[in-house]
Amino acid sequence: MSKRQNNQLPNNLPQLQNLIKRDAESYKEEFLQQFRHFQSTLAVFELSPDLFNEALDTLVMFLAQVAKCYTDELSTFPSILVSLLEKHSTVLDGNMRLSFCRALILLRHKGLIEPVQLHKLFFQLLRCQDKSLRSFLRDNIVNDIKNINMNGKNQKLNSDLQNYMYSMLQDSATIAAKTSLDVMTLLYKKNIWRDEKTVNVITTGCFSKVTKILVTSVKFFLGSDDDNEEDDSDDDDDIPTLKEVAMQNKFNKKTRKREKYLENIKKAHKKKKKKAKVTSYNFSALHLIHDPQEFAEKLFRKLEGLTEKFEVKLMMLELVSRLIGTHQLILLNYYPYIARFLAPHQREVVRLLQFSAQAAHDMVHQIVLNQY
Repeated sequence: MSKRQNNQLPNNLPQLQNLIKRDAESYKEEFLQQFRHFQSTLAVFELSPDLFNEALDTLVMFLAQVAKCYTDELSTFPSILVSLLEKHSTVLDGNMRLSFCRALILLRHKGLIEPVQLHKLFFQLLRCQDKSLRSFLRDNIVNDIKNINMNGKNQKLNSDLQNYMYSMLQDSATIAAKTSLDVMTLLYKKNIWRDEKTVNVITTGCFSKVTKILVTSVKFFLGSDDDNEEDDSDDDDDIPTLKEVAMQNKFNKKTRKREKYLENIKKAHKKKKKKAKVTSYNFSALHLIHDPQEFAEKLFRKLEGLTEKFEVKLMMLELVSRLIGTHQLILLNYYPYIARFLAPHQREVVRLLQFSAQAAHDMVHQIVLNQY
């Protein structure tokens, strides 16, 4: 007992946490003391939830770390945190809110909270005017779904989350709807949700009244928003060629370090080649659209009445032309519409000519000739 008093265990939470993980039963009394302290601190905090409470912040992370050791005693702990965030999400201090979210992610890693429950909460928190929090939550949602599907697709869970994200796209909070769309496009690009359902949920974003959502959805189908892929390609360009490294080794003294470097370069080039091969065989999202004819017609109708900037109209025109060319669609009103823009003084006239070429195929060739 004297040894424990000298270590000041009740006040030294990192040390107590370490000891509990080694022998939970021997330190149960100390844990219960901290749990009671958490409950009393929480009661005080709820009187002023807009203020940062350092004691509560420390206790929450401590309990999240040892939750697996005392599952019975902490069975309600995840729901307490969820309730706190649901009740005070918009008024909580930013650091306090982030701390609660980190604790919930820790509990999720320990399997003490269901992914659907956690993700639904995180999507609700996307309404908060906190850019760093939204970025943090988005990355954690993507990583969690990626880990869930790492050893095989969990179809039921994926379906539940996709349905929820579809409802979030219609959310009145623009920020929440946009982040939901970003999550889906990221999961598609990472080959986690590369399925028809994801693609067809994203198609609804092309008809949004919110310009940011509309543009993000259209860019997804055009494949022109692959920031991550661009970053990867930049890294690949920095890799020296095998010939360069082999020549250096030929004229310099052979060492284990140089041989190791050559092996690493070989592996990097092999990985780059494999990645390029996988990318080249990926079907475009355009091939997964359920009814491309109806989708193209609705897009064209929206395009005709669009009051957005010329750049947005240009993107939508490109998407319609790709749909027509990819699926051999019949959309005769499209050709006289684009013909109005084909003038020497027109901005981006070269791109418009490219769109016309994309939308040309055998089924409409003769009809267009007859019209002109």
